[in-house]
Amino acid sequence: MLNSGLKPNIVTYNVLIGGLCKNKMLKEAQAMLDDAEKEGLVLSGITLNTLINAYCKDGSTEEAFSMYRLMLDKGVMPDVSTYNCLIGGLCGEGRTAYVRDLLREMKEKGLKADVITYNIMIDSLCKQGMSRRAMKLLDDMLNVGLSPNHITYNVLMDGYCKEGNLRAALKVRELMEKRGKRANTVTFNVLIKGFCKQGKMEDANSLLNEMLEKGLVLNKTTFEIVREEMVEKGFVPDIEGHLYNAS
Repeated sequence: MLNSGLKPNIVTYNVLIGGLCKNKMLKEAQAMLDDAEKEGLVLSGITLNTLINAYCKDGSTEEAFSMYRLMLDKGVMPDVSTYNCLIGGLCGEGRTAYVRDLLREMKEKGLKADVITYNIMIDSLCKQGMSRRAMKLLDDMLNVGLSPNHITYNVLMDGYCKEGNLRAALKVRELMEKRGKRANTVTFNVLIKGFCKQGKMEDANSLLNEMLEKGLVLNKTTFEIVREEMVEKGFVPDIEGHLYNAS
């Protein structure tokens, strides 16, 4: 490209940086960003968001915040995606106390948390065994006019199941279905595993049959749950014909 007299522009760098980040070559991606700056190119939100996202997924939150500060220094406006990446990074490291600061910054910049933002925070709370607090975030979502998706509800059900609160998990399913979201394969996987963990095999078996009756496709996770949580523990589900015929 250079030999032909053509110089790479910011779009070229975005593609290269994106490819390097996808392959977890973050040092090389950072070097590519430095080269773009040396060439005097104006960094875009796409460029910086790509690196912020990659650093957060890598668990390198400090580097992600360095990119965020660079973004502000360059006068590039962060968007909701930027904050979602940073919030996800903080939650992944258990640094949830700092999330409030980011939410406040979002509000000051006129940005509103979206479904992804809430899902990240709900998932973090559930993983910490704080599903009740996560449910309050669900209420907040509804109050601001956001529509929770399957991920929202399934994560909450999973949180309650892992805490052994099966009744609360079923109430979440009931709420989900009242709001027009039908239980999907992930929903049933979560509930079946939850009931198995509590030794309620017959209830788990009923859920498995319900899943099949609704025409839902059993996936790899379903089969693993049946094998590990039922069969290997001495319970043979009463659906063998269905299992072998499932696509």
